[in-house]
Amino acid sequence: MSLRRHKSVQHLSAFLSRVFASTTVETTEGLYWLSIWSADGSLDSDSFKDVLQRLVVPHLLKDEGVSLVWKLQNASPAARGGNSQNGQRPEHGGPCALLVRMQDIEMLWTSPALQKLAAGRRDGDQIRIFGTQASTFELVQRFEGRRGPRARGSCIVAVLLEPADGQERDVDAWYRREHLAMIAASPVHIRSTRYKLRSGLVDGSADGGPSMLALHECTGAKALLDYAIEHGQIVKETPWSKRVFSSAKSVQRQIWEITGRYSQNGMKLDKL
Repeated sequence: MSLRRHKSVQHLSAFLSRVFASTTVETTEGLYWLSIWSADGSLDSDSFKDVLQRLVVPHLLKDEGVSLVWKLQNASPAARGGNSQNGQRPEHGGPCALLVRMQDIEMLWTSPALQKLAAGRRDGDQIRIFGTQASTFELVQRFEGRRGPRARGSCIVAVLLEPADGQERDVDAWYRREHLAMIAASPVHIRSTRYKLRSGLVDGSADGGPSMLALHECTGAKALLDYAIEHGQIVKETPWSKRVFSSAKSVQRQIWEITGRYSQNGMKLDKL
């Protein structure tokens, strides 16, 4: 092959690469948060969690694009049961939750399992068996702590924040330039993942909830509590953090124990 032809092949290859690259569909990792509780309070905690693990989680993992499912139990000190007046909905997200991580948030449009869970299961004309509240988020930032990407924790601190009007960029900068580094200095921190609310993908999703979600994975709930007792708080207040929280429309903090972490391996359910 002549040098001239060789250069022509190179030019053609480069051109085709640009053409195909321009048609590549970009994907955004998504998170589906499903709070779930017994609608009439009749199921005991152990039976309820067993149903989730045996029936719900394997069904979710059949959906193409689901990369990880976390089963959570509410460990927030203020978490309490619901009553008949509020539809048995417990405060602070309910006793159990499922977090479903998706390779592409757009898959929610075509996921029958996630759509049905958001509305709550019904058997014909029977009353609702369990209550649900679904929220959908898209990935903003993943921040690895000092322990590295292979580390796994048994506890998540979820912070849902609705910033003041026009303060979204300031809050994002606060996380990136100050807050996450300060959290990572704590020995209980493993990683933090930030999301923003994405509306309209699932019928029944909580489109009106806080727009920012930060999940701080920690070594464990007991270690987190012990550290807070010893040091007073996990992260010291700064002028910037004081401004963010004092101006925010709402701030919710929840503590969740990770009771199961599952991924796909063919059609089998693997506990990590």
